[in-house]
Amino acid sequence: MKLQDFVQDKPILETEQLILRPLRKEDVADLKEWLGDSSVYRYWGKRPGKSDLNPELLFQKPEKPTKSFHWGVVHQQDHKVIGDMWVYLIENDRMAKVAFRLSPAYQGNRLMTEALARVTIFCFEETELQRLWADVHVQNIASYKTLEKA
Repeated sequence: MKLQDFVQDKPILETEQLILRPLRKEDVADLKEWLGDSSVYRYWGKRPGKSDLNPELLFQKPEKPTKSFHWGVVHQQDHKVIGDMWVYLIENDRMAKVAFRLSPAYQGNRLMTEALARVTIFCFEETELQRLWADVHVQNIASYKTLEKA
């Protein structure tokens, strides 16, 4: 398949412990539990934005068709949205940037490594993407390790 095939319908990806799917209005309560936590933004490069502090704003405008992906990371055990992941800034349908963040309550359990590994497989096997890249703050050792393991 090609990126163009996913412009309207975004895929749902599953792992042993997680489901990666588009975010929904019903996820607002889960998002509010961790999106406003300042520790999530320690290495993010910016403070929480308006929609981070008020996740209901994410659903006020209709989503525009795009080749980019934004998944909510759902923990299968408790069915909560515990993180999110993007594949975006797609260049010539060949390379893209990846970004991710995870609720502090779920960090340190290799969950984001599992999610990123699944997204990487999706990108390389089900689209024409050939390279993923990420920006990581020099002091963010956990994200470096996540990228290396995935």
